Amino acid sequence: MIVVALVVFYASRSLFQGLLLTLEHHIPRLLGALGAGSMGNSCVCRDDSGAEDNVDSQGRQTENSSRAHIPEARSHPRDPVRPPRRGRGPHEPRRKKQNVDGLVLDTLAVIRTLVDNDQEPPYSMITLHEMAETDEGWLEVVQSLIRVIPLEDPLGPAVITLLLDECPLPTKDALQKLTEILNLSGAAACQDACHPAKHRNTTAVLGCLAEKLAGPASIGLLSPGILEYLLHSLNFQSHPTVMLFALIALEKFAQTSENKMTVSESCISDQLILLEKWTDNPDYLKRQVGFCAQWSLDNL
Repeated sequence: MIVVALVVFYASRSLFQGLLLTLEHHIPRLLGALGAGSMGNSCVCRDDSGAEDNVDSQGRQTENSSRAHIPEARSHPRDPVRPPRRGRGPHEPRRKKQNVDGLVLDTLAVIRTLVDNDQEPPYSMITLHEMAETDEGWLEVVQSLIRVIPLEDPLGPAVITLLLDECPLPTKDALQKLTEILNLSGAAACQDACHPAKHRNTTAVLGCLAEKLAGPASIGLLSPGILEYLLHSLNFQSHPTVMLFALIALEKFAQTSENKMTVSESCISDQLILLEKWTDNPDYLKRQVGFCAQWSLDNL
């Protein structure tokens, strides 16, 4: 029994040592294979994370670039003085954000603050000039000048002259339409005599147009009705301011030789002789009328 137990002991011992040798021989290979697999998985994960990083970086660049374009579009600040222009449709008027009468009165109110020729014109004046680029707009501006400028404002005639000088030249059709709208005559000069502002503004407008359109256009403008209106405005029943600007308008019309003959052949000389007596009048407004009458007799 002892011998059998020893034999079994030594046999099992040799078998265990053989198994240990076999494991020692194969364990490094198994560890190497397991390490390679884990390294491959880690590389795959890193590649995936790199792709995600690239996508994120591209997204950030796109977002940054889109944000960068926004300040460029708004890099130019709006002018705080002049309101921004708005787009207009094909059937929309040029720029009629405000009533024409309101724009004329705004120009009259702000014109006294302009002390330098290099100053930018006020927004109301720019808007009126743009409106006057069409015949309909020009007629509307002229009618507004006649209608709303008060007589007591000393800068009223200056605003009329300034606006008409800066507006584009009217066409022949626009002048014809204006003559029809005003419908001036000797009877019209006697109407609303107690409200001379309309007549003062009308004679001031006629004088500006006569000077601006010297030539054939001025000849066409001096219709028999307009000539009769200006001559009747020289009556003593008229306001001295109306008489003064009627004299100035006749002088402007007379810059064209044909109109000068037309005016001279009328009865204006007899009326000027009467007005010449105002040259020493204590009323300075009447004295201006007398001076202009005397000058017209001596030179025209």
